[in-house]
Amino acid sequence: MAGKRQTPGGMRLPGRTGVTRVWGLVALALCMAVGFFAVRAWRQRAPGPETPALWLSDAPHRPLEVRLSVPAADVYRPHAPSRGNDALAPPVPLGALSRLEEQGDTHGVGISYLLHGDTEQALAYLTRASPSLDRDSDLAAVAILRGRSDDALTLLDATLEAMPEHPQARWNRAVVARELGLTLLAATAFEAVAAKGEPGWSDEARQQAQTLRAGFQARAEAWKATRAALQTRLRSPQAPLPVKEAARFPGMARESFYDLLAVSESAEQAEALLPLARVLDRAAGGGTVLEDSVRRVAAQDFTRRAPLAREYAKLVQDAHPAPAALIERLRQEPTAKDLLLGALLRTPGVARTHEELGALTAAETDPWILSRVAVEDARLDDLAGQGPQAGERLRAALEQCRANKLPLRCVDVLLRLSGRATASNRLVEAEEAAKNAWREAAALGEWEREGAALVMMADAMRFQVRVSLARAYLSESLARQPDDCRARTQAHLNLASLALMRFRPQEARQELEDALACGRTPGLQGAWILADLARLAPRPSDESRLMEELARVTPLKENPGRRVLATLIRGRFTVDRDWREGQKVLRQTIAEAEPLLRVNADARDARAVAYQTLAVSAGHAGAFREAMDAVAESLQVPVPEGCVLAAAVEAERTVTVVRGPGGQVQGHYDASRTLPLRDDLTGLVPRELLDLLRDCPRVAVLAAPPLDSRAGILPTDLAWSYRVGTGAPPASPAKPPLHLVVSDVEPPMTLKLARLPAVADTDLAGAQRLLRLKGAQATPERVLEAMEQATDIDIHAHGVVDRTLSSATVIALSPQQDGHYALTAEELRRRHLHGAPLVVLGACSAARLPPILHETSSLPQAFVASGARAVFAATAEIPNDAGAFFRAVRERIQSGEEPSQALRAERLDWRQKQPGLRWVDKVLLYQ
Repeated sequence: MAGKRQTPGGMRLPGRTGVTRVWGLVALALCMAVGFFAVRAWRQRAPGPETPALWLSDAPHRPLEVRLSVPAADVYRPHAPSRGNDALAPPVPLGALSRLEEQGDTHGVGISYLLHGDTEQALAYLTRASPSLDRDSDLAAVAILRGRSDDALTLLDATLEAMPEHPQARWNRAVVARELGLTLLAATAFEAVAAKGEPGWSDEARQQAQTLRAGFQARAEAWKATRAALQTRLRSPQAPLPVKEAARFPGMARESFYDLLAVSESAEQAEALLPLARVLDRAAGGGTVLEDSVRRVAAQDFTRRAPLAREYAKLVQDAHPAPAALIERLRQEPTAKDLLLGALLRTPGVARTHEELGALTAAETDPWILSRVAVEDARLDDLAGQGPQAGERLRAALEQCRANKLPLRCVDVLLRLSGRATASNRLVEAEEAAKNAWREAAALGEWEREGAALVMMADAMRFQVRVSLARAYLSESLARQPDDCRARTQAHLNLASLALMRFRPQEARQELEDALACGRTPGLQGAWILADLARLAPRPSDESRLMEELARVTPLKENPGRRVLATLIRGRFTVDRDWREGQKVLRQTIAEAEPLLRVNADARDARAVAYQTLAVSAGHAGAFREAMDAVAESLQVPVPEGCVLAAAVEAERTVTVVRGPGGQVQGHYDASRTLPLRDDLTGLVPRELLDLLRDCPRVAVLAAPPLDSRAGILPTDLAWSYRVGTGAPPASPAKPPLHLVVSDVEPPMTLKLARLPAVADTDLAGAQRLLRLKGAQATPERVLEAMEQATDIDIHAHGVVDRTLSSATVIALSPQQDGHYALTAEELRRRHLHGAPLVVLGACSAARLPPILHETSSLPQAFVASGARAVFAATAEIPNDAGAFFRAVRERIQSGEEPSQALRAERLDWRQKQPGLRWVDKVLLYQ
């Protein structure tokens, strides 16, 4: 005890004085006070007796399969799914939740609600929580539980890009991939979780991955074994005929049967196929179609047929040096019609006609062959610019293959229908056809067709800018078919396009090189990618590769709209090297597109992009008046008098041009954008250009797609409206006033939409000749009929996104007898609004639309195209009492104010009275 002295009170440190003791006592008091408050705070925030009830942590099993970011809710326990709808969720501990909310822990409140089965409340609280990667992972968990896999995947991809090792996000991404049916993607994700060695979680992840891979491998190996056996028999007539395997995969076997029969070099070789023919006839519901085909071929003169059969075998194996020459010889041999037809169907680059195909199948009764010829006839229609007729042929072929019980042919027709719909920008239809093809291929065990359907689904998603889902489908396709050159090329090309959409040129370059690695040509999609890369990440070889690909575009290979796209690609490449020369090629694109606009979506896309490129390239050259003229021309409107803003974007490039009140024109060009456009365009127009517009009484906004359906392009304290072209100005409302009000609608219960309050009588004050469609009367057909004669239209209903009905937001009305409940932009464009009405869409998010690459189709634009003189709509959720706002705007217009000025004035009034109000800023005006 050296250095210390013993005292009656205990031990004392040497050298301590009275002052020191006083300060020690003060310090002790402070420590006690701090300790007291710390304990109090800890008691307020620490888990109390109700903690197990908050997180269900005392249960032997976890109620949700997803993982959550609150540590107390992420303790591993085996997952036990609820046993049907009768299973009761434990009661929500409201007292404990209220204390969490008092502490500002909205994240924790949301997680507790989620664990107790209330996804609505969970979503509400998590949305209010402070932004974080944990919150986004948990929002993704909510989306998974609500069946919103697309939204979940988007959130999880962003989270994992920012933090690749986020444990909950990694697990949840595996779950959502499995729910989407992306077996290998899910297995790989679970294996990554298993590798981290997290107690409990890794073991469950390992088991999940093993189960997924085992099931997948069994299916894939059975299919591959059957294909290998058929290919072996094709190469060697002495090889065993896989009759037993054919019974399991009758579609694949039937495809090979025709080739096996065609390459037979003797009657004996042909007749050896009779057991296979009988099995396949039984699989198709009976009959002797294939057996009769064998006997017909066996009866032919093989002294003449055998040499042609040997050459045909080379064609089947992609080893014939001159397919066109073989086809010409077959055309001279009247006894080889089956070989000629097969060769034509295998060699699309050789010219043929509907008449020739018809003559070759005049006596044909085999529904499989007739189905293949119908698809080829549709392709010829498409090449001739007869797209609608091609679609009709394919739909008829689908009906026939179903009637004839040829499910694999149905899968192929569905894939063709999906491709046509994507090319026509009917992306909802394209997605649905591809999903049906995927489901039906999976039911058949047709592993290769499943991969093809994945690529088609990704294509439809890509043009809707649903990037995460498209990438997931493509990643699964690559994992399933690593050795399939065709599938790999298409998957990497799509991934390159997606990388460009995300402003990642180096990633796009690598994907393009991967696409070209096995020697296939990249097609027009590859040429488009090259044109962008030549600007963003150039290489000396880009020009030669691009021009080589464009040289392959011929009428035998591409339809008229696709040929216009080829001209566009050349123009986009040229304009960055020689502006004036590039302008000429872009103008040529527009001229070539003009006669095709009504029937061909590729031509419409080419025209839209040509104008975008004309505008941004003019901005790059400092020719801002030309840029404004190009945007106005694209919208089919003259440049309005007075103050104007014109804006266009293309990839990373933006041009904005203003004409001020004195007629002065000033513009700004920017090529530095690295992120996709936001829904709110605030900041797109530079401050110095906004300053030129401050003294304008109103501003006409000319915005090329996709800018024309977003808020914020100009500040809310300016009076402005989007100008939309219709091809002809709307007539003045010469008809007697008729005010149509649609309200109190009864949308299908399955939509789970909150009931909107009835329209107040005060909101209808001053209406002349009021026509109200309420309740069950407010069906789409009755509303459309009434709108044709109305001079004022108010629609009070929910706006919803239903991709099965429209690419734009639809308005949910009361269902008709056939169940149809949605007012869509597509239906509206087929009507003419004779009263040139003023339209108020009091529907949530009525102006919002899912993005499509180059075209936009929103309800407001459809109203203007059908004859409305002005349309008000919102891009965001609006409150139930918004009717008072729109009524006040209408009253201002009726008293003589110009619509954009009326909107601005009422918006400023509401914001002055309610400073935190924001939804009024999202109300757009179209004229």
